[in-house]
Amino acid sequence: MRNSAFLSFLVSIVLLLSPVAQAQEASVAPGTQVRGLLINEVEAGADLITASSKISEAVLTEGLYFDAEGLAYLQQNRQSYESMVTLLNENASGFEITIAGLDSMPEIPTQVVTIAMIFFPESADEIYGIASQMGMLSEDDALLAAINAGIDPSTLTATAAGADGNNVSPLGVGTGAAGAGGGDTTVSAN
Repeated sequence: MRNSAFLSFLVSIVLLLSPVAQAQEASVAPGTQVRGLLINEVEAGADLITASSKISEAVLTEGLYFDAEGLAYLQQNRQSYESMVTLLNENASGFEITIAGLDSMPEIPTQVVTIAMIFFPESADEIYGIASQMGMLSEDDALLAAINAGIDPSTLTATAAGADGNNVSPLGVGTGAAGAGGGDTTVSAN
């Protein structure tokens, strides 16, 4: 009787803690999760390029860590994505992966910034600022990268990076007599 009560108590604790563990895993950036898989493969003896290829394929095939839009973008830009996975070996944050990606793939800065934002969406503002500051992307291209990554562009500011900041306004700003911009809402007879 004692053993079954103890076993029942143990199972109850495990069941209670399971949602907490799942919530914590869900809050970890997708790039961090992919990096963990990559590091495990490398530590198990695989060479970096083989491990990157294997992990990249597994993530796309099994639909791991990324939402549908992010997976679609990564699938469409598979070679750039795999190169960025390789860079995750030595770059653990959105800041680091963006710098490394722009340094190693300067010919495709929009893809690098988009993939960095897909990997580390919580660092999108910082990634946007880096892209703007480095001057490898126009502000419009950096905003397009954010949109491609599924980031709300109104949440981004590049003023800390020395750029003018994002000039994306919600729909409707600039019209009406509420002081937001010229004119009123009267339809012109012209």
